[in-house]
Amino acid sequence: MNHAVRPSLAGLALLAACAHEAPKLPPAGPAEVVCVELQPQTVDLAARNVAQTRANNRVEIRARVAGELIAVGFADGDLVKKDQALFTLDRRPFEAALAAASAQKAQAVAKRDEAQRTVERKQRLVAADAAAQRELDDSKTTLLAAQAALDAATAAEDKAKLDLDYTTLRAPFDGRIGKRLRDVGALIDAGQNSLLAVVQQIDPIQVVFRFSEREMLAWKRGLADGTLTMDGGRSALQVRVSTLDGAEHPATGEVSFLGMEVDPATGAVEIDARLANPGEKLVPGQFVTATLSGVKRPATLVVPQRAVSIGAEGASVWVVDAAAKAQIRPVTLGPWHDDAWIVQRGLQAGDMVVVDGVQKLAPGRPVLAAKAKPSEPAKPSEPAKPAATQPEQGR
Repeated sequence: MNHAVRPSLAGLALLAACAHEAPKLPPAGPAEVVCVELQPQTVDLAARNVAQTRANNRVEIRARVAGELIAVGFADGDLVKKDQALFTLDRRPFEAALAAASAQKAQAVAKRDEAQRTVERKQRLVAADAAAQRELDDSKTTLLAAQAALDAATAAEDKAKLDLDYTTLRAPFDGRIGKRLRDVGALIDAGQNSLLAVVQQIDPIQVVFRFSEREMLAWKRGLADGTLTMDGGRSALQVRVSTLDGAEHPATGEVSFLGMEVDPATGAVEIDARLANPGEKLVPGQFVTATLSGVKRPATLVVPQRAVSIGAEGASVWVVDAAAKAQIRPVTLGPWHDDAWIVQRGLQAGDMVVVDGVQKLAPGRPVLAAKAKPSEPAKPSEPAKPAATQPEQGR
């Protein structure tokens, strides 16, 4: 029994001796990192969202009178000019109706004039005591009836003129017309068969998208307290558009309508923008990406995306203090700006923020810092940044 225990005790003694003789590791040297020195700058704020285009004006060309379609003044898909004749109905029935109405009006004029002369004659006779007052009163009543008949005849003639004018359907504005829905020879009425074509104005074109309530309130509050300013003194926000293949539309538009209420289902406000559409590169119903801009934030600190760590307790960055030691600093982030975060609280001008080498750091460890080159490309260590409409932290 004692013989079996001795080797085990000897082994323990040997291990203790080895542990006692092991040399100590030298202390770790300064960690080599790359930093950026924060300086205030003016940044352009932007919000991106999916949008859809729609015609600036869209009108259905409908017949207002019934008749036979005898002429079409365009080819399907043509550009048309304001007041251009698009469809023509048979005018002959309406010309006859106008002639009849004009004749009835002429008869009413003759009767009115005769009644007027009668009143004048009765007035002279009454003045000479050659006629009774009752006869004058009756003639005045006849004159009033004749005048009412003339007014009705005049209205009938005006309506006949309108109906005749309605036989030619004209373009309400410059635009592009779609396919004709009825052919020459078709019988058109003012009911179910009244739709003949659709004209749309797509230069300029409208873009409709949504803007988050959180960002809208932040922009309004910033403009009110002076922390944000409008770009170039403009009064309207700017909108740029890019198609789904990434091509940017050449023209910049302005917001033409800001919704008056927030959609409770999405927490967003509808925005309409109007922009030039040369060459009709955009068509109604097309999905695009809209970027809302025109607001600037002066005296702003931004840190590169790769410098920020976001955990359960919030966002933080590593900074190098005056003693050339690493310290972790909690920060409150604002919205995205290009490949960086806007910092609202936690940092100040002149702070040295670590952008590369953070995996080597521990609180209080000495560092050997090199400044990042201004032209150095971003090296994101996280997935692609979210859309610019991501809610700001700390609000």
